[in-house]
Amino acid sequence: MGVKKLRSVFMQHALSLAFAVFIVIAVNVGAYLWCVDRGFIYPLNRVSAEIEVAKENLRSAEQLTERDIPFLCEYALFTKEGQYKTGTIVPEKGVSVWNVCMENGRPSDHPYLYSVIDRKADVLILRYRMTAQFENQTLRSIFPSADLLLIGIILLEILLSLIVLSFLFGRFLGKKLDCLLVVVQRIEQQDLNFEIQRSGLFEIDRALDALEHMGAALKQSLSKQWRDDKLRQDQLSALAHDLKTPLTIIRGNAELLLETVLSTEQRKCAEYIENSSLQMQDYVQTLIEATKSWDRYQPCMQKIHMDSLLQELKKQMDGLCAVNNITLNWDCGQPPEYMTADHDLLLRMLVNVLSNAVEHTPQGGTVTFEIREHDSELLFLITDTGKGFSDEALKHATEQFFMDDGSRSARSHYGIGLYAAASIAKKHNGKILLENSASGGASVTIQIPYGHAAEKPARRQNKAV
Repeated sequence: MGVKKLRSVFMQHALSLAFAVFIVIAVNVGAYLWCVDRGFIYPLNRVSAEIEVAKENLRSAEQLTERDIPFLCEYALFTKEGQYKTGTIVPEKGVSVWNVCMENGRPSDHPYLYSVIDRKADVLILRYRMTAQFENQTLRSIFPSADLLLIGIILLEILLSLIVLSFLFGRFLGKKLDCLLVVVQRIEQQDLNFEIQRSGLFEIDRALDALEHMGAALKQSLSKQWRDDKLRQDQLSALAHDLKTPLTIIRGNAELLLETVLSTEQRKCAEYIENSSLQMQDYVQTLIEATKSWDRYQPCMQKIHMDSLLQELKKQMDGLCAVNNITLNWDCGQPPEYMTADHDLLLRMLVNVLSNAVEHTPQGGTVTFEIREHDSELLFLITDTGKGFSDEALKHATEQFFMDDGSRSARSHYGIGLYAAASIAKKHNGKILLENSASGGASVTIQIPYGHAAEKPARRQNKAV
């Protein structure tokens, strides 16, 4: 089958409609003429002819009866002065008939025609419809005008023809468009290994060609993206595995140091090294899992004691701040006694954000950690006295692998800290807000709804940590 243009198909259906109209008119007019020929329908000219034939008899007859009146005619008999005498036209209508014919001299008054016959002693007026009528009285009472019925039937059949042809055209075009829809759905589902099935319509085939080229370009782009993502995941996984060995060495040496005689300060530092190496090993394992699928990681929600979590957090941050000569301001207010959350994820989120603040705070600076409550949410506020976020970082710092070239990129990192923190907050139905404080440093607010609190906070005096 050759390729057609849409306008050619439309013209074919338009010609089909014109042919259908011609057939409808021809058939109905032929049926009408056949009924006239058979006497089933009385045309107007036949009634007029019968009146002309009967005029002489009607003019000279002494006594008029209904049998003398031509078929399909009504009559009224008047005196010469216009007084109604008798007839099939009721007296009330007779006055208006006399006025139309005799006073005004008009031969018609829609929908009737009149014929006036002047007799010796009176005046006969015949009235008949100015249209063809059925010979059958029942049909005549239902359809007073055979002509109007013919026109109505023709219009109805033309309308039905238009509906049928429109339906056929729509179904034809719908089938052709299905080829287009199938391709769009395949592309939407990223199923790009498909063959184009031609529709046979020039315009739709052009669109299919464009979609085919788009699908090929999309397939190439997605393949590259998938390869890059796989490469990135492999690199992260390899990096995580490589980190295990030096961390094991650090932890082992820290344990050996703890078995020797150390001063109080030295033992404290060794414990920091051991605890941090254990924590880093957990992080490495999580990173390995994250390279598989972070979004599928299901948090282990349980009732945790806030004092214990905050003490553990402060212990880690004290060591980190001491190494970097940073002052840690700790203001926990009166948080809830218990909270339902994933302990490790919540601690990791806070450590990530606090570590990020320490990393970007110059020596001698300050990092502040606060806990507040607002609108049924628990707020963790971390601020520092560093250079703050750049405009680009404010928009994208929580995206995976984002590495800013601005003010907070003085040290090497892999763009996963704030991303991991934001992901953990999201798993707790919370979110992270980034801004710059009035003093110019960075400010991070972590919002966790009370929907994850085990109970509405039981107020108690916060312990010093």
